[in-house]
Amino acid sequence: MTTHYKLIQTTTPRTRIMNMAFFMNMPGVAVLLLLLILPPPLFIAADNKLIQTLCHNSETPETCMRCVQSSKKAVNVNSTVGVAMIVINCIKDKANALALNMTKLASTSNGHLKSICKKCAKDYGHHIAKKEFFSSKHALRNHRYDKAESAVARALSIDLACHSILTSLHHDEVPSHVFDGMKTYEELSEAACRIMEKIYE
Repeated sequence: MTTHYKLIQTTTPRTRIMNMAFFMNMPGVAVLLLLLILPPPLFIAADNKLIQTLCHNSETPETCMRCVQSSKKAVNVNSTVGVAMIVINCIKDKANALALNMTKLASTSNGHLKSICKKCAKDYGHHIAKKEFFSSKHALRNHRYDKAESAVARALSIDLACHSILTSLHHDEVPSHVFDGMKTYEELSEAACRIMEKIYE
């Protein structure tokens, strides 16, 4: 994984202005020499070791790592809570994608499959993405880590109910990419729970 850095300014505005004025009156060679002898700027890197350790506590570390690495916030993450928040956002995105897939499938289906897909679309889009993950993120921000994990677990149980009934009754009628999305959702949920358990061990 590429390491990202963030520059930290260590000088005051007044000092920077004085330095600028000073440099403007110096010959170019002198400025170059000064730049060469100045200490390098201070950098902070994302805690890649922490991310790898947390993800490898899950059953599917590759899925966890792909999620974290895909987030723009990963460049600054340096805490277990920060990694957990990123994974929860990935799960929420996956839930919204599944809600859309279920809605599309319901529009082209009939009978029992149509009604199941409509229910699952509502479950993923409302009960999971809007309700449970709002609760989970709110609990994380308020340091109620057991509550955050419980919300993820409740959302996972809703997903598993949809996954189970579609697999047992309509496996041949549901596109494989929908089941793949459910599998990824479940892997990320397990990873999120393992990460949050590390916070309050």
